[in-house]
Amino acid sequence: GIEGVYDRIKGSASILLLKKEGIYAARDRLGRTPLVIGEKNGEYAIATETCSFLNLGFRIKKYLDPGEVIFIGKSGLEEKTLGKKRNQICSFLWIYTGYPASSYEGISVELVRERCGRSLAKDDHIKADLVAGVPDSGVGHAIGYAMESRLPYRRPLVKYTPGYGRSYTPPSQEIRDLVATMKLIPVKEVICGNRIVLCEDSIVRGTQLKNFTIKKLKECGAKEVHIRPACPPLMFPCRFALSTRSIDELAARKAIRALEGKDIQDVREYIDQGSKKHKRMVDWIAKELGVTTLKYQKIEDMVKAIGLPREKLCLYCWVGEYGI
Repeated sequence: GIEGVYDRIKGSASILLLKKEGIYAARDRLGRTPLVIGEKNGEYAIATETCSFLNLGFRIKKYLDPGEVIFIGKSGLEEKTLGKKRNQICSFLWIYTGYPASSYEGISVELVRERCGRSLAKDDHIKADLVAGVPDSGVGHAIGYAMESRLPYRRPLVKYTPGYGRSYTPPSQEIRDLVATMKLIPVKEVICGNRIVLCEDSIVRGTQLKNFTIKKLKECGAKEVHIRPACPPLMFPCRFALSTRSIDELAARKAIRALEGKDIQDVREYIDQGSKKHKRMVDWIAKELGVTTLKYQKIEDMVKAIGLPREKLCLYCWVGEYGI
């Protein structure tokens, strides 16, 4: 059965299994990805995104626990396997990959992003004229930053069309660059002569941010560009998803390689956000991007913004196996 499948799967996967008598739904044992049951007048729906229910009139019936298996048939909802309360859900769902109108573990994506932006602004003392977010996932972070800093939120960059896909998902750099080139259009009248705080969900490779986003702002006359990612530097590629593909591509690893003159195995000093090596790494990335300043979110502030205990979050992208 499904439990046997999980014994053989190396990785993270939630399963929907359609049979004549009904449908089985199972959330992955690690709890990395969500699975939610919606209900309306005795009818049921299953999704990873709670926003799927809103326009259809379904309400959230149940968030499945890690490893939990339920069956939906003619007699309704039936629990087949109890789940575990211990899980490590992907933090990136709230920071980047999740849809703003969704909630995971009952926690709103949009509100987490606003809290991330607020925490970025609390420790920031730069003088700027406006706050903006890189559409779309940077917008919530920027709104939070604007609320806390009392700086005006404006749109120096707008999406060509709301349906334009995410630029990190195509398999080749050539296609990723094409999407990045086309999907954002600068508003020169908003940009020219202004000091801009630009909130971004994260910096993975940094190539699109540098070659397209920042370049467009500079070409349109931005006086200063201050980048504020909503999470710490990504140090390890995700073992389960495509958000980060290889360790060599990561902006932080490029910086470490340049500073050390070689690849190193132990990067704990660079992960430590209070260390001199961490500061040198961030300064190198800022120079490489060509921005006025670069300041990352502290990992403890990111965890606080999400609102779950640290042990219930997967933080591998930032701390690896060190658990720092």
